[in-house]
Parts: sequence; C-alpha cells; structure tokens
Amino acid sequence: MEAYLTWQFWYQVLSAFAFGVASSLVPVLNSELFIVGALGSRLLGPLEVALGLALGHGIGKQVMFVGIRKGANSRWVKHKEPKPVPEGSWRWRMRRWNDRAAHIVETPRWGMPLLFFSATTGIPPVYLVVIYAATTKMNFWRFSLWVTLGFFIRCYVLALATQYGFHLVI
Repeated sequence: MEAYLTWQFWYQVLSAFAFGVASSLVPVLNSELFIVGALGSRLLGPLEVALGLALGHGIGKQVMFVGIRKGANSRWVKHKEPKPVPEGSWRWRMRRWNDRAAHIVETPRWGMPLLFFSATTGIPPVYLVVIYAATTKMNFWRFSLWVTLGFFIRCYVLALATQYGFHLVI
C-alpha cells in the first residue's frame, strides 16, 4: 500500500484539481481525455486523478451555481417582463416545458437524484442541470455534495477502467 501523505501525491491531486476547475467552467476541456492521458503517461495515479478532478469539478460547478444565482440579481442584468405569448404556440409550449423541467430539478425527491445521476453519467449534461438548479431554490450545500460525489465516482471508475485497459494492452 502506498503512502498518500507525500508531496508527490498532493502535487498530483493539485494538478488534476486545476484541470477539473478549468474543465467544469469551459466545456471544451475534456476530463475524460485528461484521465486517459494522465494514466497512459503514468504521470498520475487513478486515485489522484479522480480526487483532484472531482474536487475541481465540484468547485467549478459551485462557482457556476453561485454566479448564475447571484448574477440574476445583478444590476448589470436587464430585467424585463416576459412577453405574453398566445396559448398553444411553440413559445408557450417551450415555456411550459421549461417550467416543468425547473420544477423537477427543484424538487428534492427528483432534483438530487437527477443531479447525482447527471454528475455520475453525464446524462443529461451537468452543465445544463447546474443552470437549471441555480435558477431554482435548490440547497447549495446539497448541490455541492451530490455533484462532487457523483464526479468522484465517475472519474474513479473511468480511471480504474483506463488503468486496467492499459494493463491489458501493454
């Protein structure tokens, strides 16, 4: 068993953490490719990658959550009343669907499992779920816990699968 209180371990976690924060805010940066590259090059271990990326994703999604929630009340955002739309039109159906989706995300019975499932699998995209969650009354601390835990499971399973796959090939 390796010692996890070494400087090297924490340096590896910190480098994965930095990439996790960046990739959670910039969707083009792909964490899955980072995991494959880090484990393929043997620069990082599976636990270091998973722990760093999960904590980084958690912090990045918290920044998004707070930015969206507080940004809606900012003086830089123009607040205008929604235009009335005729019932039955596509805009009316879109608003109705949007209200239903926000209600599902807001309800603790469905919102937290949906958030956890999204963070663990990527379906639906976490980016969209965070945007919906921030516009509802979802609890910030529950949000933080479930999104970080879901990302840890996702990253650790992928890291172990990648490491096992490399051992099969090499």
